[in-house]
Amino acid sequence: MAYTRLQHRELSILVGVLVGILLDVLATTTDSVTSFTLPDLVIFVTIPALSGALAGFADPDHAIGNGIMVGVVAGLVYVVISALKLPVNVGGDTVLFLALAVPVWGFLGGTGSRFAHRTLTTTQEETLQVAMRTCANCKTVNPPDALFCKNCGTKLPRNSKSQV
Repeated sequence: MAYTRLQHRELSILVGVLVGILLDVLATTTDSVTSFTLPDLVIFVTIPALSGALAGFADPDHAIGNGIMVGVVAGLVYVVISALKLPVNVGGDTVLFLALAVPVWGFLGGTGSRFAHRTLTTTQEETLQVAMRTCANCKTVNPPDALFCKNCGTKLPRNSKSQV
């Protein structure tokens, strides 16, 4: 089981690296890191959140941790690539932006993965509740393939799915 978790963690790191490179290629202007347009801002918010959601769907048991990992790694990769391109004398606003990119993208990745986790767990619970059959006589919840109530023995009608 730990081996599977390690694979998902490695996948999260790989996705984070790819997202960081993608963000650097798509959203960085050539003038300055802080001269953003609206499309740049949309890209900077949506890509880490979507990649966090993908990490959440990949491993629902560790969704939030993997989403945060994707966001943090993407932020670190973006910061390193951007720092290598910057001149030696850089403005304070650029340094502040790069310093805030990592925790903000970690938060966005975690938020996206939380959405994925919530979606998966809600869907699983609804499926489980709909699949169970309720006895009309004693109100006992029975397995979906049951023909008779496990508590009182009453024959279950065909359409006795539980209504929640």
